[in-house]
Amino acid sequence: MKKIIYSLFFLLLNASILSANEVFHQYIAQYKQIAIQEMYRTGVPASITLAQGILESNAGRSTLAKKANNHFGIKCGGKQWKGKTYHRKDDDYKRGKLVKSCFRKYKNSQASYLDHSDFLKNNAKRYGFLFQLRTTDYKRWAKGLKKAGYATSKTYDRKLIKIIEEYKLYQYDTALPASSYPNRPIVKKEVPYLYINDVKMVYAQEGDTPTSIAKRLDTSPSRIVSYNEQITAEHQFLKKETPVFIQKKRKRFRGKQKYHTVQSDETLYDIAQLYGLRLDRLARKNKIPSGKEAAAGARIYLKRKAKKSPRFRINTPNNTSKQETNSSITLPETETIFQEDTYQDSTPNSQSTIYHTVIQGETLWRISKKYDIPVEKLMAQNNLQSTTIRTGMTLRIK
Repeated sequence: MKKIIYSLFFLLLNASILSANEVFHQYIAQYKQIAIQEMYRTGVPASITLAQGILESNAGRSTLAKKANNHFGIKCGGKQWKGKTYHRKDDDYKRGKLVKSCFRKYKNSQASYLDHSDFLKNNAKRYGFLFQLRTTDYKRWAKGLKKAGYATSKTYDRKLIKIIEEYKLYQYDTALPASSYPNRPIVKKEVPYLYINDVKMVYAQEGDTPTSIAKRLDTSPSRIVSYNEQITAEHQFLKKETPVFIQKKRKRFRGKQKYHTVQSDETLYDIAQLYGLRLDRLARKNKIPSGKEAAAGARIYLKRKAKKSPRFRINTPNNTSKQETNSSITLPETETIFQEDTYQDSTPNSQSTIYHTVIQGETLWRISKKYDIPVEKLMAQNNLQSTTIRTGMTLRIK
């Protein structure tokens, strides 16, 4: 009889272990793409993000994850957090008595992942040293998070490393994102809408028009035309991957990013679409008159009003571009990158070799798309061990 009882006990124990493993694998499958995307956007290793999500939320099963979509146990942080909150007892005491802690509450789990990356990236005083590490060095990242006091557990680093190695999460530190679009959200396949700046949007498919999109989403094509400034007709053919907003875009950016650094040949409309902002409001906020485009390297403010107009880019008769400043500086034919009040020529004397100087906000993935060169090749010819790049770094393109 005892043998039967022991056998049943071990069978139930094995079943529970298999069930837990299955849940963990399902969690990884669901969130691995957004972890990879966030790695390219901010430099936080995908393995670390996934391991923290699994550990902090018990693979999405914790009360905090279910009630507040908070997968990383991030607290309100006093006045730092302006969004919704969720209160529950954790590890905060007042006069020796355990009191409820304030946690950040998110609209969905995707928002939790985005905020986790921003939380680490923007808290430079505490976590800044981590971003000097390679994205493939998950062990030092784990030890660094423990050292910085991300969690109170004395074995926090060992727990993360165990999860990463047991589920082979390190493989995602060298993976490529699902899309080249820098702000493209990753959501479940069954959800028809994506969100940028809390505004519903979709990406156009091959051969799409506002009419075909409206029919697919059960909305009005006239609304689509009114919400997207450069879509002017209901039967206008759209390029594949064109961002199409299904709601009116917002007046200001709701994320933490304060400004956008203009890339070469990037228009104000591109920036408005990238951040889900109304084009006229963005132009007015940055003192940009109709027909003008900001020069590469200029700052476009997403929240507050600019104190002065940025440098402008204008077209010359021979189709080369130059940047307008108060002193009317004319650029050479090679690409020039502006940063604040100075500029640097990013092309050396050699006509056959091309170099690029990294400006603030650029990622390796974005540069690879700009020059149509694979990320792996770009890393190899610049002897890069990770995708982390810094402002001012010079990269050899070919």
